[in-house]
Amino acid sequence: MRDSRSTPTSASDEGRVQPGSRGRSARWDHVLALLTTTKRLSVAEVAEELEVSESTVRRDFMEMERAQLARRTHGGIVAVDVAYGLATGPRSADEGSAQRERIANRAASLIEPGQIIGFNGGRSTTSTARRAVSRPDIDAKDGKPGLTVVCAALNIATEAVLRPSVRTVVLGGVAEPYSFELTGPLAVATMRDLWLDTMFVGTIGLDLGAGLTCHSDSEAGVTRTMIGHSRRVVGLATADKIGVRALAGICPVSVLTDLVIAGEVPDDLREHLRQNTVRLHEV
Repeated sequence: MRDSRSTPTSASDEGRVQPGSRGRSARWDHVLALLTTTKRLSVAEVAEELEVSESTVRRDFMEMERAQLARRTHGGIVAVDVAYGLATGPRSADEGSAQRERIANRAASLIEPGQIIGFNGGRSTTSTARRAVSRPDIDAKDGKPGLTVVCAALNIATEAVLRPSVRTVVLGGVAEPYSFELTGPLAVATMRDLWLDTMFVGTIGLDLGAGLTCHSDSEAGVTRTMIGHSRRVVGLATADKIGVRALAGICPVSVLTDLVIAGEVPDDLREHLRQNTVRLHEV
């Protein structure tokens, strides 16, 4: 009789995708991470790696090609560009990453084709940018881009620039080594001449007194300028950011027009959003 107790995980099993543990977006992230090193993948090997059916993998490959994330070949796909590996790697299917993907899906749905949108750096904004530029309804028409993305972070620019229907605008400035954000007077000066329809703001902390905060005053300064030049300001946060105060203030919560949040929302924050007419999107 087989022992029903769980068996220890061996070192060779670490990082292996567990059956049924990943949805489509997580499967795509895993496949793109593999492509940065292998350059080519077959349907059979991906099905074995992810422990899903080959028909599921074929559908993923077809949709990934449509989103211009990879190019299909007979029996598999090949990488479009190794730049997808910038600031990314294999991602664990933990609760935090699942929450960020829900935030990204909701935030990307707020975008209208043809808009000018902006992003500061961060995992939630990067995921949102990835979803936004790969939407199938974002098509260039009559010589006009399907979407214009203004990037304050180099890795987000990489997500956008490989899509022919997306116009990518990168702020000048000094690139921060950990966040990939562009900072300094040049970045601020560039942004002063640009205007956005929607600005997506990632944050380290979200506090009723301190507002949205991050670790760098230089990054905060660029983000504040982008916020000041946008019609709509959408904050992105997981519930674990609530009550956290980092070093540099980005903006008060009341400056937001929308807040997309994953997890439980405290009553005092909910009431503060209501009083300041900030639209709350719970995911």
